[in-house]
Amino acid sequence: MAAFSPAGRVTDLPGNFFADLDRRIASARTAGTDVIDLSKGNPDLPTPDHIVRAAQRAVADPAHHRYGPFQALPDLGDAIAARYLADHGVEVDPARHVAVFHGSLEGFMSAVLALVNPGDTLVVPDPGYPAYREAASLAGAEVATIGLDAERGYAPDPARVGADRAAAMLLNYPHNPTGAVADAETFETALTVSERLGAAFLHDFAYGSIGFDGPPLSALAVDGSFERTVEISTLSKTYNMAGWRIGYAVGNPSIIAAMRAYQESAYSSVFGAMHDAATAALAGDQEPARRLIDVYRRRRDIVVNALRSSGWSVRPMEGTFFIWLRVGDDDIAFAQELLASHGVAVASGSGFGTGGAGFVRLSLVHDEETLLRAIERFPALSTP
Repeated sequence: MAAFSPAGRVTDLPGNFFADLDRRIASARTAGTDVIDLSKGNPDLPTPDHIVRAAQRAVADPAHHRYGPFQALPDLGDAIAARYLADHGVEVDPARHVAVFHGSLEGFMSAVLALVNPGDTLVVPDPGYPAYREAASLAGAEVATIGLDAERGYAPDPARVGADRAAAMLLNYPHNPTGAVADAETFETALTVSERLGAAFLHDFAYGSIGFDGPPLSALAVDGSFERTVEISTLSKTYNMAGWRIGYAVGNPSIIAAMRAYQESAYSSVFGAMHDAATAALAGDQEPARRLIDVYRRRRDIVVNALRSSGWSVRPMEGTFFIWLRVGDDDIAFAQELLASHGVAVASGSGFGTGGAGFVRLSLVHDEETLLRAIERFPALSTP
């Protein structure tokens, strides 16, 4: 059998951080370890019934058995616009300002690949979601970072930007992995820096519904004229629809047009029934989404209190469903030992960039009993 070498764009990829975690967890389970997996943000609760029923009806509709549309169906575009107006006070024209994707990962990949030429610079947050660097690699781009300072609440530091020019800058609030949320100053700084760089501002708003002190701020509420911003959202976290793979982008019409053009060739269309399911989620009863925030708040408080009772110093996050925990100098060794000796999988902070060194990320996507069992396995200490 012939063996073929992958293209350079594949061999140059930094590797998927979470796929590597999955392999290590699988190896530990094969060896007989009872693993509680707190390493990934995969929601554990079911999709609300009214969304499931809408999808079932849509799947049975022969109109959706043909190829789906490249752009949002009118009802979905209208639902996205209505949600932005109700939640953020932002007026959106679906025809010019909206694109739909198979999830937010495809959305920001499309944004980067549609805007960034080989040799250009993409600015990403440090710490930040590892897939941003993968997007840069696929685009043949140079990676520069903008530092997020813990003393500044993980807001971007305009003095810590590793580039003078860039094609695009990517940020993410509520922030994965730290759980920090943005205020107006955060986005004003981002817009000032992106203008200085000549860059588009791409805001990953995947956790845009999960804030514990009120609704998280949209970047488009600050860049109200869509001057240079596109915001990328998903239904995965808000409505427990991670496996459904449906997301969308809203913002600057020239960026949206470029994203649509790339998506049409690279990914084709999104199944029409998913448009209907997303419409049911966005335009339907929002009470399940509101209750979900209470679920994550209870889980956060239980985990924070349990960690503190064991001697850990931990800050309750303001958004997302993650805990960002300082563990000492070697977070990688800590995570490996926690898995091997205690059967708890966490994401080492170094996987999110040099700014994550010394931390681990814990996810709250388990019931309260399971979360408490996981924390009981943590080594107790007086000083982390």
